[in-house]
Amino acid sequence: MLNIRIDNPEIEKSIKQTYGEDSNTIAKAFFEFIKQQRNRQDIGISIQELESGKGIPLDDVIRDISSKYE
Repeated sequence: MLNIRIDNPEIEKSIKQTYGEDSNTIAKAFFEFIKQQRNRQDIGISIQELESGKGIPLDDVIRDISSKYE
């Protein structure tokens, strides 16, 4: 179990207004936030790799994905 303490009244008020007092709802929203942050980081890494020439040709990607679902 992970407990997070919020010592900022403004943030606490915003969370309560948006999600109420239900800890399960708040936990689900936090989990979704973490997933979004992870996706943004992954996209950022992918862009850096593409810019530095480390991209994978599209045909290879499609072939690899298709083989996993055949």
